[in-house]
Amino acid sequence: MSERLDVEVLSRREELEALREPWSALWQRCPAATAFQRPEWLIPWCRALGPEEVLALVFRSDEGLVGLAPLAVHRIGDERVVALLGAGITDYNDVLAASGYERAVAGATLACLEERAGAWDVADLHDLRASSPLLLAEAPPGWSDEVEKHEACPAVMIPEGAAPDELFPPGMRARVARARKRLARAGDLRLDVADAASVDELLDALFANHKARWRSRGEGGVLDEALRPFHREAARALCARGALRLFGLRLDGRIIASLYGFAERGGLASYITGFDPELAWYSPGLVMLASAIEHAAREGARTVDFLRGREPYKYDWGAVDHWTFRRRLRRRGARGPGREVGEGEGAVQAVMSGEASPEVGLVRLLGAAGDLAAAARAIDAAHAARPAAGERAARLEALRRCLDERRAACATVAAMLGAHRDARLAGEDARGACHSAARLFDELCERSEEASVAAYSLGDPEILERATREVVELLERWGAIGEDRAILQIGCGIGRFEAALAPRVREAWGLDVSPRMIEAARRRCAGRSNVVLAVSSGVDLGDAPSARFDLVYAVDSFPYAVAAGAEVVDRLVAEARRALRPGGELVVLGYSYRGDPARDAADVARLGARHGFDVLASGERAFSLWDARAYRLRKNDHR
Repeated sequence: MSERLDVEVLSRREELEALREPWSALWQRCPAATAFQRPEWLIPWCRALGPEEVLALVFRSDEGLVGLAPLAVHRIGDERVVALLGAGITDYNDVLAASGYERAVAGATLACLEERAGAWDVADLHDLRASSPLLLAEAPPGWSDEVEKHEACPAVMIPEGAAPDELFPPGMRARVARARKRLARAGDLRLDVADAASVDELLDALFANHKARWRSRGEGGVLDEALRPFHREAARALCARGALRLFGLRLDGRIIASLYGFAERGGLASYITGFDPELAWYSPGLVMLASAIEHAAREGARTVDFLRGREPYKYDWGAVDHWTFRRRLRRRGARGPGREVGEGEGAVQAVMSGEASPEVGLVRLLGAAGDLAAAARAIDAAHAARPAAGERAARLEALRRCLDERRAACATVAAMLGAHRDARLAGEDARGACHSAARLFDELCERSEEASVAAYSLGDPEILERATREVVELLERWGAIGEDRAILQIGCGIGRFEAALAPRVREAWGLDVSPRMIEAARRRCAGRSNVVLAVSSGVDLGDAPSARFDLVYAVDSFPYAVAAGAEVVDRLVAEARRALRPGGELVVLGYSYRGDPARDAADVARLGARHGFDVLASGERAFSLWDARAYRLRKNDHR
């Protein structure tokens, strides 16, 4: 085997499509590859959801095609982000590398990115399994390199030679038997597996069953109309390759439950399921999954992979978590915020470029530097390294003046940011994280009410009022408020928005986990008879009535929900739908502190699809003082 590789760069989607057959042959030579690396999955993804331009790296040796890195560069705000194709709806991302070429292909991929360093700023490689070559390749000198656990993918092992009654845990075996008896009494039961003639019928049933199931729960699911053409094309192509496992459980000829998955290399992957909720008493989903596992075992499968997500039902079958990973690489000198560029350098450059206001830039800088002296040194270093002129010089001077004129406030903010870091909210379970948040904000509210809800205000009521006015103006521009409307805020803090919006709406409700902040909010809103304020759990909307509100909004509170875990975010969005009237809107201003707008936008899109919201604005940069991105979702009525 020769490790010398020749590289070809494909920049157009059509060039990638022309590679389909050699790509399929390469896939066969990659023992760890999944259905998500097949051309039958990624080419339809590119057509339906991907960019026109790609950055696909094709590697050849004396043996021919031995590697493929299916990449693209996405512009997200001011950053150019390299990512693997398939992001968003793909559970496992990776390069393809023929057996024996894994290390060479991964190393050559990073070398190619180094050669094209002027074309991108950060490489965000996520949903990588532990065995991915991309986790092993050494980053070029001078790059920052961060690796973190990303998603849990629970999976079940099928014992070799297991008899049918040994496939499930004892408790599950009994549940399946009872459910099958109930269904057998109801009619004739049959399992169908899609072939070329039936794939469309079974897909239509999947779409219908999935939608009906999630609608019955007041949620939207993940198979909205926009995704169906992609899944139809991918399913047909995978069926032709023998990799599709699309099941339909029929009762007297009617498909009452569906499972959409893939079978290859000794395993079944369960991607999406659905069942008729009118027959929920019969547990058709349970029988469907049991039948699919039995079918897989008869085909010789040794694993059943439930793919990403820690839904409780997966563990009822004896599943064990297998984690994916995320690797973020930033080349030397790349643009970008905060720590990833250097100690405070990114924050200073963000102000000089006009990306961030001096106030926001100063908070970023204090977070990166840790104290006032280090922040001042970072400003001086930026000036000495690249003497600025014109607007850039004026912005740098404004940043330094902001620090000099508000030193006491900056010291308070630096201490508060340190308290945020020390809280480590993401390390606890959901309710523990919310309790920690309540204690943290009680303490911060004692130090400075204004800075506790918007650090970039630096404790200055005038700056806070300007920032509040910007949010109110956005809501007015979007038509989200009016005298006949009822609104509810998730994480109301000290009540600044309730005080500002009460004269403009019929009712203004505010919830927060911090009792001290609710006390401050009640003082601020004293005399406002249409304001309702209450302490909440942080994981739901408590006693807020259903179908009462025209607007549910969150201003810089979702980042704490994201830190507490996906379960909390999912519950809050479901609760927002419950509380909203038909056509009501959910507005999220600031989704996370991850510094990853693409991932935030993808999360919001998935949440919208799952819970029955149309996304009207995704990641809009709407403010001059504040760097949060705005997301606007409308409750749909076609559930």
